[in-house]
Amino acid sequence: MAMFQLVTWAQQAVSLDEVRQAGLHVIHITTVNGEEPQGKIIANPYAPTETFNYTYTNKVPCRIVITMGGDSLYDSGDYEEDAGGATIRINGNTTAYYSEPLNMPYKLKLEKSRDLLLRGDDQLYADKHWRLLKDAMSLNTITGLHLSRLIGMEWTAAYMPCNVVINGDYRGCYLLMETVRRNNRCRISTDKQTGFIVERDPYWWKEEKYFATSWYEQAISYRWTWKYPSEEDVTEETELAVSDCINSAEKAIKDGSYTEHLDTASFARWLLAHDILGTRDSGGSNMFIKKYDDTASSLLQMPCLWDFDSSFEMAAGSYSRLHTSANAYFSTLFQSNNKAFARAYVRLWNDIKDRLCTQLLSFIDNYSHSEEAMALDASRRLYNKRWAVAYPTVASDAHSVTAWLQSHLSLLDAAIQQIDTISTNEVIPIPVRNAEKQCYDLVGRRLTKGRQGLCIQKGKIYFVK
Repeated sequence: MAMFQLVTWAQQAVSLDEVRQAGLHVIHITTVNGEEPQGKIIANPYAPTETFNYTYTNKVPCRIVITMGGDSLYDSGDYEEDAGGATIRINGNTTAYYSEPLNMPYKLKLEKSRDLLLRGDDQLYADKHWRLLKDAMSLNTITGLHLSRLIGMEWTAAYMPCNVVINGDYRGCYLLMETVRRNNRCRISTDKQTGFIVERDPYWWKEEKYFATSWYEQAISYRWTWKYPSEEDVTEETELAVSDCINSAEKAIKDGSYTEHLDTASFARWLLAHDILGTRDSGGSNMFIKKYDDTASSLLQMPCLWDFDSSFEMAAGSYSRLHTSANAYFSTLFQSNNKAFARAYVRLWNDIKDRLCTQLLSFIDNYSHSEEAMALDASRRLYNKRWAVAYPTVASDAHSVTAWLQSHLSLLDAAIQQIDTISTNEVIPIPVRNAEKQCYDLVGRRLTKGRQGLCIQKGKIYFVK
């Protein structure tokens, strides 16, 4: 929900005393030789008229110090490869395009893993990869991440509002956040050898490695890019195995046998969260899919929510655009004769709607009166002064978000109750190799390998070819 307007007064310097007194943690970043992280606008070779494309042009070695008041809480030390310090680079696409050159979103990579959120347990939370997102100037991300926890996503990124100073110059108010990474201790869990995490990526052409699947083979808007394994560790064998896995799932979505490939509850939970938030963006919204390992029992899952920039932008009572977009899987899943996904979606909503609505609205109200919100308001005033803009107070944000949700949630409930969850035919063709696992005939006799006809598996009736 964009809640700011440009104003005409001039940008003003902000002193370090003002930053310290605002009350948030301060991230001091000192780069080697004072070098600035830089980027440039680049052309999309597949959509030349698209202008919102931005990329970094350098990774700058740096030292990171985190303070609160007058106390130093963390010091990375000077940059030394594999020993200390960090690198910083510009991160993001549209957000970076619209940012001031000195007020960009950033990606930090530590040379030695630590928990930059200072939760008191480095053994559990340490990681090398962190983000500085320009998401502290609205409640979109803070509310979205709280919803993620309420709705039971596998992993919810932890964050800390902070002020950022680079080379002694105040740059603004940010959220320091965990990133989407495989980290079985505290982020997304997958098997180290055979698991994977991939992203449906509209900016795939900026990466070194990517792959297409059948859903998007006729379009150039999306490809899959790698979160785990990392690009440099992806072999041709790995790419083939993962693309085959997703292709099989996409075929199953179209023919109705998707329950053999997808964790339907996971997919339903992800979409429902975006429907609750009224997400407008169906293209740039980050869609991550994981598979824990390469066994048949491991289903594709959607482990996390990310990117809340366009939350609260749909008309009250409307689904998110992801719900109906042909670029995503969900409209086809709802239209399928196999209503397992539709039932999972409706059941989840009915199970959580009363407590979720109460808890979500209560969280927003409590947050707007918290000490962190007071410090955030003070920091927003510094941001407005530094960059000559006019972001509102946290209380104003809270009022706008609460009013939208109160109007939206009751209308959304009425729409969800109209979703068709009844299959006209529950007999679903599946291959013999899947039916062999504890499969029985209609009188309860266990089938031997190679038997054909009607059978019962996991409480459902199937036709075995």
